[in-house]
Amino acid sequence: MTIYLSENIKRLRREKELTQDTLAEFLGVTFQSVSNWERGESYPDITMLPEIAGFFKVSVDELLGVNKSENEHEIISKIAEYDNLTDHDLMKALIIDLKAKYPNDFRVLIRYFGCLVRFSEDLSSVSSEVFAIYNNIQQNCTDDRIRIKAKRAMIEFYRSQLNSENSENMFQNCEKIICEMPDMRDSREMFCTFYPVDHPEHDTKIQNAIEESFLLRTTFYSHFYYYNDRCTDEWQIKSVQKEIEYLEFTYDDGNYGKMWRTMMNLYGHLGVKYFKLNDYKNALYNFKKAAELAIKFDGMDRITIMHSTMFEGKEFDKHTLGSTFIAKSRVKELLTKKYPLSEEFKATDEFKEILSVLK
Repeated sequence: MTIYLSENIKRLRREKELTQDTLAEFLGVTFQSVSNWERGESYPDITMLPEIAGFFKVSVDELLGVNKSENEHEIISKIAEYDNLTDHDLMKALIIDLKAKYPNDFRVLIRYFGCLVRFSEDLSSVSSEVFAIYNNIQQNCTDDRIRIKAKRAMIEFYRSQLNSENSENMFQNCEKIICEMPDMRDSREMFCTFYPVDHPEHDTKIQNAIEESFLLRTTFYSHFYYYNDRCTDEWQIKSVQKEIEYLEFTYDDGNYGKMWRTMMNLYGHLGVKYFKLNDYKNALYNFKKAAELAIKFDGMDRITIMHSTMFEGKEFDKHTLGSTFIAKSRVKELLTKKYPLSEEFKATDEFKEILSVLK
């Protein structure tokens, strides 16, 4: 059973707008005692629990978070279900219901917060709620991972508002949060090499970190090079081709693990670039490659074992990309709705043939 005494004392104290010194004085203990309780470094004597609960006008069970502990299984299972979804409507429906039931659970709150920022059609209508949740997490949550995720979501919120009338102030606020984020060298991926060689997760931890670095590199490339006027279309095409070549070399067994979606997108990027240059033959070739990968992905078992040189023996779960992720549907959506292709191009028999295999 998990006990939530530390965070509950901190939350209840702040709800009463009390300082740690003031609470310590009321309870007849030292400031250091209250500080240690809230950090989880020590706990009040068991005989003090009724007194603390009485002071905050809650039950001892509520102070300890016993009810929360009893619901832990439901929270964990629902969060796992949410994390595996890719359909935005399903995600919103699930997390709204979960937040209504567990409004003070920060694991639930951070996911609800992310939904607000990423899926709200009109961010101005939810801005007050966005700021309230962000401040709540930063002030009351003791889990640094959740606090960092909230900062990331808040940066996304500010970024979406940079074209507003108050864009200068928006960026200044955004920059403050960016400067508070940890450096890459302070990430958990950087320290995976500290696992002993004989640790059962040694290889998996390092392999996960490698894939995370691949995803990060592709993100940088796409934002800085693939769609940036500083680089010519020809250079961009060559850079994407080199990225594909590298990933083909790395995942030499044809199972791209966490990079499956990236590989499909890279071929899609190439297709769009060739279309822009009126090279329709190469555009169709790359769109066809993206479609072929989508068909292969959807036809795979959910769990596969990778056999590439770098990832030999690593287990890949397709649900890593979302339990509702259907690659054929995604590629078809990109081809028909997202990519800037002309209606004349879409009307060609060759393009229609690609769409036909994605049904």
